[in-house]
Amino acid sequence: MTNLLLDLPPLSAARFASIEDRVARLLGTGQDVLITQGEALLPLEGAIRAAAGPGTTALNVITGPYGQTFGDWLRDCGATVIDLTVPFHTAVTAEQVRDAFAEHPEIDFVSLVHAEAATGNTNPVAAIGEVVREHGALFYLDAVASVGAEPVLPDAWGVDLCVIGAQKAMGGPAGVSAVSVSERAWARMAANPHAPRRSYLSLLDWKERWIDGGRKALLHAPAQLEMLALEACVERIEAEGLEAVMARHASAAAATRAGVLALGGGIAPYVRDAADA
Repeated sequence: MTNLLLDLPPLSAARFASIEDRVARLLGTGQDVLITQGEALLPLEGAIRAAAGPGTTALNVITGPYGQTFGDWLRDCGATVIDLTVPFHTAVTAEQVRDAFAEHPEIDFVSLVHAEAATGNTNPVAAIGEVVREHGALFYLDAVASVGAEPVLPDAWGVDLCVIGAQKAMGGPAGVSAVSVSERAWARMAANPHAPRRSYLSLLDWKERWIDGGRKALLHAPAQLEMLALEACVERIEAEGLEAVMARHASAAAATRAGVLALGGGIAPYVRDAADA
């Protein structure tokens, strides 16, 4: 008697690569996309440690707990960190980012959370990306909670490192995640002598041994069941249509806010302005 789970054939490199391609299409990106074998904290930390170090001046936008964590990682890497903190019930504005650049023209790295899962606020990445591009800084974005619920467009927004996870609005597994990487970001990593190497955190190891090798041999045994779950998740989104998925999330969000407000009695949504939610 066979078991459908225990008797799965090994996940081939070709199938792994095909799942990466589907994730890239979901993001509308022509950048390299790596599926990383762990929850999204793996590429979130790996990308910062690869791209930042002594000599980096980072603008770290804090609109919730994850922004605080990114600042800790950046300081641990030896970067000079300028925190731009706004009340957690609001969103940061592109003008605030522009003002930070004017005050600190040496900034060469920007870290931002698109949507903070702990608070429910959403930041205007398109407008911020335009300001970051004008300044020429490397742009790092946590889109883990937003992908599937909001547009996430790394190429159009000038995002150099865009990290996503499937376990939130995508409705997929928590055990794998992905990051899109621009050529500028790869160059920054390659020039950083402190970037992790021979490490589970190393994005450069994956680039050299996987991408540059033509995606023919995996670095290690993949998380097979999680990869198949991610594939099924993306298939479901493709079948429904990404626009329809995002519209469903927007409708649910609006209904939830309206319901909370209708309860009255001093109960209100944490994020006060619906435009920031």
